[in-house]
Amino acid sequence: MKLRNLVYFLLGLFAVALSGCDNNALDAGVSTLDTEDEIRVCADTFAITSVLQEGSAINLTPDSFLLGECDTRLGTLRADLLTQLSCPEGNGYPYADRAEVDSIVLYLYYQNYYGDGYAPLGISVYELDRETMDYNTPYPSDTTTNILTFCSLEDSTRITEHTRIVIAKEPADSAYVSGDEYIPCIKIPLTDQFAKRFFSIKDFSSQEAFNQNFKGLYITSEFGGSTMLYVKEICMAVYYHVLLNRQNQPDTIVQDTKMFYANSEVRQVNRYIYPYREAILSELQQQTDTNYISSPANIYTRLSLRMDSIRQKIRNQFGDMDKYRVYVNRANLTIDVLYSLDALSVPRDQWDQPAANMLLVKANQMESFFAKNELPSDTSAIVSSLMSQVDSLGNTSYYYSYDLSGLLTQQLRSEEELKELDLILVPVSVETTTSSTVSAIKPSQTISATHIRSANNPIQPMNIEMVYSVFNHLR
Repeated sequence: MKLRNLVYFLLGLFAVALSGCDNNALDAGVSTLDTEDEIRVCADTFAITSVLQEGSAINLTPDSFLLGECDTRLGTLRADLLTQLSCPEGNGYPYADRAEVDSIVLYLYYQNYYGDGYAPLGISVYELDRETMDYNTPYPSDTTTNILTFCSLEDSTRITEHTRIVIAKEPADSAYVSGDEYIPCIKIPLTDQFAKRFFSIKDFSSQEAFNQNFKGLYITSEFGGSTMLYVKEICMAVYYHVLLNRQNQPDTIVQDTKMFYANSEVRQVNRYIYPYREAILSELQQQTDTNYISSPANIYTRLSLRMDSIRQKIRNQFGDMDKYRVYVNRANLTIDVLYSLDALSVPRDQWDQPAANMLLVKANQMESFFAKNELPSDTSAIVSSLMSQVDSLGNTSYYYSYDLSGLLTQQLRSEEELKELDLILVPVSVETTTSSTVSAIKPSQTISATHIRSANNPIQPMNIEMVYSVFNHLR
């Protein structure tokens, strides 16, 4: 477009902002533009529908874990985990023929907890003795990933002599320092029998060979129904010594430690189990004025926008869409969150906070978005952080905000005239670079319950405020 026409176009948008079009097409700069270059602008509000949707378990490799059991707004949640350990390829024990194991300790580092920090939580560890997890196989984060596929749970597979008792609020073990952060540490001594067997593994030629000799660990809670740990790091320390015989000198005992880590190089599965999820979901679905999004329960809200209605409205305003090209200048969607700071006065095990970040993604692209580790795009997936504003009376409200202009422009220009556009709200964690650029989006693994006003809310229903323009001819 010529610069002259672009200026008139911007002036036209400014006129819309000042006056609105009251659902009628606005002629922007008609007196100065040639007919063939005519740009027309209009503003409208379009209704949407919103429904609660039960999602399938998302397959992912977690970078942190939930471990334990507690009550949430969606009923009891239990979480356990399976993990392999990374092989130190080509780096075995020095003087392996003379080395002897002293002990093996599993370390769990947790950043935070959910629930009652003073309630005891019992943790036990099992060695996987059946199948080994495949790195590229997607394992769902729900009960469809069967523990018995990987571990028989026989007494012989239990590698803790006693259940490790943890009080999350008062960690008894030393804290681990990560940068400027202190992370409480749980030390779990493993049995001597396991230590001897694991120490006998000498094939560190590859991760695949190591997995055949040691398939991994199953870590679970034996008792305690009030605490959930946010486990950030897992590693296993092998303490051993080597007796060095030196000619004409006293023998020397050298003590050393070898570390094995659960990291992105190996397969990990965090299972989330809601025993009463279906009954609670059925109850929530009866509430028409409120929708819910919860993690890690895989309960989302689906938003639907009638694209055929929007196209028909544009045709009514401007005629056959083959004669011009549509551009959506602004399409604002605000999701009002029903949340108050008063919730902070409620005991910690009685409330769930809204998600810090919420992704709005095309329903038919949600699975591939996470599977392919895609990044936000204004034509398929948009992320918003939880925002707040204070009114003139000092009341604070919370919301998520999305600009759908790029997404709707693409849909209106598409040759495939989609009847309805379905979008899903998903709680996510957002990773950024030092320059604040988004580097990764993952499904949230923290406990959250986000209550929002639905499209049927009598006070303030969801809708989309849209400003769009049409160009009679393209050059």
